[in-house]
Amino acid sequence: MGFSVIAAAAMLGLTLFMAVEIITNDLLPTIDELNKSYGDMKDRYQNQLQSDINITSVTRSLNGSNYDYNITVKNTGSVTLVTKNFQILINGTIYPFTCSAEKLYPEETVFFFIMNVAGAGSQRMKVTTNNGIAEYYTTVG
Repeated sequence: MGFSVIAAAAMLGLTLFMAVEIITNDLLPTIDELNKSYGDMKDRYQNQLQSDINITSVTRSLNGSNYDYNITVKNTGSVTLVTKNFQILINGTIYPFTCSAEKLYPEETVFFFIMNVAGAGSQRMKVTTNNGIAEYYTTVG
């Protein structure tokens, strides 16, 4: 009877040791990665709160039967935005563009150029930044 108690205690001790080993090797790195992801999420949310843009003007010129657009966008927030990560939609369709600068600094203005857009009449535009902030503009006639 004395030996079986010692053997059971040894088995429980070994099991406890293995459980601690599993927790330290597998669970702690996962918790660390989860903590880092929460930090990244907080940084993205803070950038969204501090980002804002304003479409100050849109000019369009006739190019055959299509139109070329020059869209002026001002950064009214406090975060520097990367213009190559923007998206510009005209009537729900994404169009490729060229931009006058790679970055849009706070209180600065850039120009986006879009060529050969079909359609006459008023056009609904949406400019979206890389962190999800959007601004709308409707052209007349």
